[in-house]
Amino acid sequence: MPTATALVRKPSPAFVRALSGHPQRHRIDYQLACEQHLKYVEALQQAGADVVALDPLDDFPDSPFVEDTAVILDREALFCRMKEESRQGESASVAEVIKNYRAVKNLKPPATLDGGDVLMTGDAVFVGQSSRTNKEAVPALAAVCGKPCLPVTVKRGLHLKSAVSYLGGNLLVIDPASVDISPCKNFNWIEVKENERYAANCLRLGKFVLMPTGFQKVADRIRRHGFEVIELEMSEFEKADGAITCLSLIIPEKRN
Repeated sequence: MPTATALVRKPSPAFVRALSGHPQRHRIDYQLACEQHLKYVEALQQAGADVVALDPLDDFPDSPFVEDTAVILDREALFCRMKEESRQGESASVAEVIKNYRAVKNLKPPATLDGGDVLMTGDAVFVGQSSRTNKEAVPALAAVCGKPCLPVTVKRGLHLKSAVSYLGGNLLVIDPASVDISPCKNFNWIEVKENERYAANCLRLGKFVLMPTGFQKVADRIRRHGFEVIELEMSEFEKADGAITCLSLIIPEKRN
């Protein structure tokens, strides 16, 4: 039985024009990005996910970052109203596939939301207040998700999940310098240092955690909590302000 379904989208040649503030954004190697994406897909499969590959979108450079298009709830999927105009057409093709797994709802204006700003935990949902997600997204999400939704100020980085990941139970991987930590004080932390910031974004699937390579101390600390770590080269996606969770939209099995 798969742990979850993972929607992914291979980069198109347009990926080299992805929105990014990274200093190396003009040096994205498209072929290397495709190779890294393939390894990412293999890692999802190793972790037990049923991978569904969406067609590349030539007109949308950021479309490999499928996480941002929707928020997956227990029985519904809320499609995000993304602030960036160049990304606003990405959700349509995702919606056609999601309909096979969840009832679909659409986020209404004036709320703007990227899925990378939504961190689901056991008892609450944290909603990053970033350059992409506004305060109106918090009550809009709370109205459909059935859990308390708490705003979290993003101090630096693109999204909340650029700086915080949830590994289940009461455990976070977190860069405390990049977000308001006050809503996270009741969790246990694997804290990353300044030179480990990119490792704060990782993906748990069952007993596996996918994370970027090059952060051995963080990987070892995750292993101490009983996880098997899969390390992945992510250089070309980092140049596009993307990370591990950005490249998949995870659809858990429905709860009874």
